[in-house]
Amino acid sequence: MLAELEDKRGKLRQESLAFKDRCGQLNAEASKWANKRNELNKATNELINKAKEFKKLRDESNKNVAQSKKKRDESNEKTNQLYARIDDIRKKYNLTDERSIRDLLREIDHLEFRQQTEVLSPDREKQLVDKIAALRSEFKGRKEQLENKEEMRKLFDEARALRDQASTYHDHVTKFAELAQEYHDQMIAAFKEADQTRAEADAAQKEFLKAQ
Repeated sequence: MLAELEDKRGKLRQESLAFKDRCGQLNAEASKWANKRNELNKATNELINKAKEFKKLRDESNKNVAQSKKKRDESNEKTNQLYARIDDIRKKYNLTDERSIRDLLREIDHLEFRQQTEVLSPDREKQLVDKIAALRSEFKGRKEQLENKEEMRKLFDEARALRDQASTYHDHVTKFAELAQEYHDQMIAAFKEADQTRAEADAAQKEFLKAQ
């Protein structure tokens, strides 16, 4: 009888030790998954904050695009008004046998835009370049003719300054638009990465619960 009790006590002791070992393993496993979950949650929050910062930068760039466009359009409108005054003076001095300076300038702008945006064959592009060069030469000659008059010279100087200003604003539009797109792409990438780390954190949480 005593031997039997000792045997049972020995078995219980072994079972108790095995249970303690298992508890220790499960606690270690739970701790490992908890640490991983916490690290992934931290990484997710950092990525979300980064994405929000990129969104802020994108929105600021888009705002700068809108402001630069407005200033560019205002400068172009003032330039057109000046050339309209120049055309009025042309009529005053009976220089109406030629097309208006404003129309000439608009055609140059139109052809330059086509050259920059259309895909042309080498021959067609050469024709376009030659046409632009001829129009520029005509514009220069007409301008020099009209600049002989004091009032004309002042108007051309003012118009030239406004066109340079409009060109600068257009460069700003392009620069800020490119930045906005860059920040947008970075924002999307950060949000996608945050979704991935969040999913991994959820998986780690499930493993943590299993180990408890």
